[in-house]
Amino acid sequence: MEKMDFKAEASAGGESLAAKLCAACGMCCNGVLFYGTRLQPEDSIRSLTALGMKLKRKDGEMQFLQPCPAYKDSCCSIYEKRPQRCRTFSCKQLQSLNASESTEEAAFAKISEAKTLTDRVRDLFAQLGDTRENKAFARRYAALFTPPLDPSPESEQLRQELQVAMRELETMLTSDFRTEAIA
Repeated sequence: MEKMDFKAEASAGGESLAAKLCAACGMCCNGVLFYGTRLQPEDSIRSLTALGMKLKRKDGEMQFLQPCPAYKDSCCSIYEKRPQRCRTFSCKQLQSLNASESTEEAAFAKISEAKTLTDRVRDLFAQLGDTRENKAFARRYAALFTPPLDPSPESEQLRQELQVAMRELETMLTSDFRTEAIA
């Protein structure tokens, strides 16, 4: 994973472009990009649980589930004490900006497009009766296709729409945001 060393600085107030983009996006924290994040040897399980992180052992490794409980009001409430993976993660949008392969406008446009797709999926989740905002998208999606399923034509139509919307979102996330699996 690439360490963040963003060159671009916003002119107003010195806020880094990375900080502006991350605040506008948040998909690496809110359960859209990932369902969980492995802890690293540098991370203190005791410290993170004291900060309210919900940790779980999966396949012999500790991880925290998404959406991250520290992600509040479009920012990290434990930023100075965040896990190592969070410190080093850099999505494709940030990597492209850092390498001067993209523009700020293009990155914000991709984030806006992803948010539109995300909102559509959220809307379909709600229409199908899943309002669990504290669960990652992948988990919510899987639950809606786990039997027993509502056999009504309306529910079947909504599930088909959800499949299309989720496939479109996943394609975009993979091509424009994910760099490697950190789950």
